[in-house]
Amino acid sequence: MRRTLLLRERPRPFVCAVLLVSWSCAQGPNQATATKSVRPDYDDVTGRLTKLTYDSNGDGVEDTWGYMDGARVIRVESDQNGDGAVDRWEFHHVPDASRDSGERRNASSSVERVERSTFYDGHVSRREFYDAGILGRVEEDTNGDGQVDKWETYAGGSLALVALDTVGRGTPDRRLIYRPDGSFERIEIDPEGSGSFRPMTP
Repeated sequence: MRRTLLLRERPRPFVCAVLLVSWSCAQGPNQATATKSVRPDYDDVTGRLTKLTYDSNGDGVEDTWGYMDGARVIRVESDQNGDGAVDRWEFHHVPDASRDSGERRNASSSVERVERSTFYDGHVSRREFYDAGILGRVEEDTNGDGQVDKWETYAGGSLALVALDTVGRGTPDRRLIYRPDGSFERIEIDPEGSGSFRPMTP
């Protein structure tokens, strides 16, 4: 029942990765597929799981592809608007047993970068960077001109700062500052492009 509920949801950060790992650990190359929504592929020589394909919303069309090294997720790709083209890419950290703890190696905390095509044109326009599965910063092209014009900074997973390029200069000219509790604090501006911001007066 729990697996079925997850499969009906649209892909969200980490949900598909956690599902892929938990499902792969419960299956083997000689077992019948437990659900029509998930299709595994195995290496012909080693028998290791290499890919999981599934239909996340139950509409009969495969829309999410998890590239695996056994039970470890390498990358997850998904088509979030159903047009047949991948528009979300989730990249996972390659574990180093000498440095990484077991917590770091689990599927959800191993995400290190998510790329999105927010205009659904095949081009990446938003990049999210994670540390041990916690969002740290985001770079985004909000108008589709190929240039980053929005930068988000997070502290402990909470939004701390949003920097904006409102004039197409390639660097921020406005910053929105947030308090640790997530509430908005102030706006800062740098109209000259000197890199020195000052509070915006009413």
